[in-house]
Amino acid sequence: MRSAIDRIFDLIEAIASRPDGVALNELAQMSNLSKPTAHRLLSDMIDRGLVRQAGPNGVYSLTLEIALLGFRHLANVGFLDICQPELDKLAADAGELVRLSWLDGDRLVIVAESQGAKPGLRFDANLGRPVVLHTMAVGKIFLTRMPREQAMRLVREQGLLGKPASGPNAIQTESELELDLSRSEKQGFALAYDEGDLGTAAIAVPIVEQATGRFLGAVAIVAPTARWTKARLSEFAPALHATAAAIVGKAAIAPYCRRTEGSVGRTSRL
Repeated sequence: MRSAIDRIFDLIEAIASRPDGVALNELAQMSNLSKPTAHRLLSDMIDRGLVRQAGPNGVYSLTLEIALLGFRHLANVGFLDICQPELDKLAADAGELVRLSWLDGDRLVIVAESQGAKPGLRFDANLGRPVVLHTMAVGKIFLTRMPREQAMRLVREQGLLGKPASGPNAIQTESELELDLSRSEKQGFALAYDEGDLGTAAIAVPIVEQATGRFLGAVAIVAPTARWTKARLSEFAPALHATAAAIVGKAAIAPYCRRTEGSVGRTSRL
């Protein structure tokens, strides 16, 4: 008789083999489990943040939580090995913190960073931190890659719009966010200035698979507002686009990058 751990890992392996998601009936068959047993174990895994379900009767897919428990594993499959040198180069050139966020279903997660700022006034690591969509530059650029209705739904689901915990310049209404996203689409990058936290500025560009237009993630420079105006921060856009293109060019040889799928792809709004 298989233990509960064996059955859970059978489910994890089955889901991992199908990046587009697996229905409950098929998962039960693949794992040699009864449907009620598979459903119970999957519910426990959802509670732990290991698995997500697309709607009450939708397919099941893995989240990034398992990978986030061990970045050593993530490096072993090639993801950080491929991306980190590009981040390090940009951080050294900019003299500021560079962050890479990767798409995980309907959310972005900060998965890699490189610190280019000298000791003193600088920002430090936030690996594994979920992205706040309307106050962070990477969140805004993510929202531009989907229809507005979907973007606003994700912001509402996050439940942070208009909350006092944000910075003094944080967007407070959906109409303000609409204007900001339209501006970001037009210029090809997003800015956040005293929005997520007081004294924090950031600029981000999308990482997009050229052949398909699929959004993979975003790369950003994060810096103190004391050192950078919005105009000066915008001058980093070409370097960020070059870094994003370099990551896309190398991602094809990294197994993790090849199999990562998100719900956001090419959109008619771009």
